[in-house]
Amino acid sequence: EGCLIGQWVQLPIPQDHLQAILNSIGIGQACEEYFITDSETDILDISIDEYASLSELNELASKIEELADSDYTRLAAVLEWESPLAVAGVIEIIENLDSYDLLPDVEDDEALGEYFGVECGVFDVVPEHLRYYIDYERYGRDIRMEVDMCFTSYGAVIRN
Repeated sequence: EGCLIGQWVQLPIPQDHLQAILNSIGIGQACEEYFITDSETDILDISIDEYASLSELNELASKIEELADSDYTRLAAVLEWESPLAVAGVIEIIENLDSYDLLPDVEDDEALGEYFGVECGVFDVVPEHLRYYIDYERYGRDIRMEVDMCFTSYGAVIRN
């Protein structure tokens, strides 16, 4: 009692290995509680509470590991927008990541208007010589006001 014993754990880890680590530092025997003093991730800037659930963190690490490489940036953008306060919120976002679209080159209303007008073909019916008169910024602003979206440092995120 009165001394701190710690162990660095790389997640995800099988539950029986995690339990063995906890047993090795006395959790469940002499002590009943633990706290997290440090954490690292190369993927996300997630704030981890010192009393976060190890099983939830393990689940989160497992879900992140299962993501396709192309989904990391989308996840980072969604987390920047949604700013979940708990690990469970991040897990929920990962489970519903298909509910979000990321437009990585869209950083403002004008780019949003150009994306929908040109890339999505909305203005294909407008003769070429009249396209110079289109106000893409205003068009993009109108779209932004109609859809559930946010500009992030990764591009525009749209909830579909």
